[in-house]
Amino acid sequence: MSRLIAMVATAVLVNGERTVIQPGEPLPELPEHDEGELLANGMAMDPEKAAANDKAKKAEEAAALKAFQAAREKVKAEQESTQSSGDESGASGDSGAPDDQTTQKAKPAAKTATTKK
Repeated sequence: MSRLIAMVATAVLVNGERTVIQPGEPLPELPEHDEGELLANGMAMDPEKAAANDKAKKAEEAAALKAFQAAREKVKAEQESTQSSGDESGASGDSGAPDDQTTQKAKPAAKTATTKK
């Protein structure tokens, strides 16, 4: 593995002596298992892998932004085409949907008819 950087104060054995590595300092060569555990617990980082992950994350964000912008443009185009054709039918007031006032007037009339019985 590549050189790891300590993220927290880490006690390791160097030449048989216990040594505390401060955050930000490179860790000495460690057994693969120890490196794996330090990485898994966030106590160390691999600068090369971190840089590669950052680069991949930026590329992913750029692709997501591009896809979002394309979808946004598509929706805008659909709305514009709907509005331009909708203006002609909207001028007459007939949207094809039931009118709320007509629906509301029908309900009280039905109640009135049942109360007259």
